[in-house]
Amino acid sequence: MPVLTGSVEMQDLAKQLAKMRIWRAKWYAYSLDKHSHYDMFRVSVGGGGEYHTRLSLPTRKLRITFVEHKEQVGNPNTHGLVKMRFRFIEARVDPLPAPAPEPSGTEYFRAI
Repeated sequence: MPVLTGSVEMQDLAKQLAKMRIWRAKWYAYSLDKHSHYDMFRVSVGGGGEYHTRLSLPTRKLRITFVEHKEQVGNPNTHGLVKMRFRFIEARVDPLPAPAPEPSGTEYFRAI
């Protein structure tokens, strides 16, 4: 039986995760649900140096997104290489979206 989470609980969980370090927050969120899985890991979104890691918790009907920013650390070395670091910015907790309906029978395979 899935446990439904209200909007207040989702906001509290997001605030709690945002206070943690990134790996601690990921392990904590992963341990909330036995059937949890990562949907994506550090995928660039928006082109502004924002990276998302998304975790789905199907039993609790939640989707947690960890937002990180990529920033330069120090100056380039003699070869022109620059060290980069990911800084954890926020955690977003949303309800898991309903799955898309599957197409029915022959209309899916109809030729144009």
